[in-house]
Amino acid sequence: MTLRPVWSCLPGILGFAFAALPTPLAGQSFVGVGAFGLPIEPLDARSLAVGNLGIGLRGLELSATDPTAGAWVPAPTVGASMQPTWGDFTLGSDTGTSNWTRFPLIALAYPVISLGGTVTLSLGEALEQRWVAEIESVNDLGGVGVPSTDRFESEGGSSVARIGWIHRIGTSVAVGVQGGSYVGRLDQSFTRTLDSLAVGGNIQPFVAGGAWRYGGKTLSLGVSGQPTELIHVAGSVEWSTDLEATPQNETEGDVRKFGVPMKLSVGATGTLTPRIHLNASLRMQDWSGVDGLLRTETSDQSLSYGIGVEWRAIERDTRSIPLRFGYRSVATPYKVDAENLTESAVTMGLGFNLLEAQGVRLGWLDVAVEKGSRTSLSLDESFWRATFTLGISGF
Repeated sequence: MTLRPVWSCLPGILGFAFAALPTPLAGQSFVGVGAFGLPIEPLDARSLAVGNLGIGLRGLELSATDPTAGAWVPAPTVGASMQPTWGDFTLGSDTGTSNWTRFPLIALAYPVISLGGTVTLSLGEALEQRWVAEIESVNDLGGVGVPSTDRFESEGGSSVARIGWIHRIGTSVAVGVQGGSYVGRLDQSFTRTLDSLAVGGNIQPFVAGGAWRYGGKTLSLGVSGQPTELIHVAGSVEWSTDLEATPQNETEGDVRKFGVPMKLSVGATGTLTPRIHLNASLRMQDWSGVDGLLRTETSDQSLSYGIGVEWRAIERDTRSIPLRFGYRSVATPYKVDAENLTESAVTMGLGFNLLEAQGVRLGWLDVAVEKGSRTSLSLDESFWRATFTLGISGF
């Protein structure tokens, strides 16, 4: 027996699971059981703390979603993020928990002064399908009711590895291009364990499973500039080929393809005072007509937005501590029980700019905390998410 991918067996699994257990599911999110999993935004702590969607922030910034973010780095710069999450959900009378740690973004920017631009490299998470469900049931074996435990496990997801070039035009305009490839793997398993007392002896559990490898390509173009000294603006467009899940080893079945819609993003930062900056960002991505998903499970929403403020509360000649606050609303690709599913979060955080020179940070630790929820008519999922980003420039 080969376990079918989660997107084909999901309705039966969850329908049975929610009827059988008060706490049937644990993983990174209930949303992770849907189709290709939970979409993950490869953002650093600074972006998340100010509610930004990954585009249009002013100053030294590393990003997988803003093709021009590293235009003005003065020296080779690298940053890495870690993100623990805690949460729970309620679906009708059923509940579940989530507790996970991921590494959403590793990014590098290397300026090439002689060519007037910057090379960028990044590895950012894109989708997650990490979850576990257990079902207690009674099976009829030869007229005897035998208690059993069914355990469904899904482990894996995909990331996008990107390489890009940013070209500076004058002292305030930059254009950028990024090419990327989806990388990742999904392993799923099903285990049925019978009660040894009921069957009169030890019986080896029944185990089945499968593995799939993800693939696909992306291309993004971006432009940014400062029309005045007080405003920084940026925009980007991203295209992707189909996301492909290819069976591996002895896993049966055909390659499954999912359409990934074009993504349009814009963002801006305005200087209110030399120490207070306001930012806003918008993203448009229409999942309603993509291939590979049922029309009844794709969201009608396509607009995501975020807004936030950064205040350099403590500022010295070579270091500073900015405080950050924001709010963001993100449209997910899915519906739950025919209702659109939206993620919203109140965000906050602070930065420790350990070394600065002429307003450019050369070493920093950023921390963000989000109190968020994903809600529809029948689902109420809440979470706390922390993000830590460590960066260094001039190494």
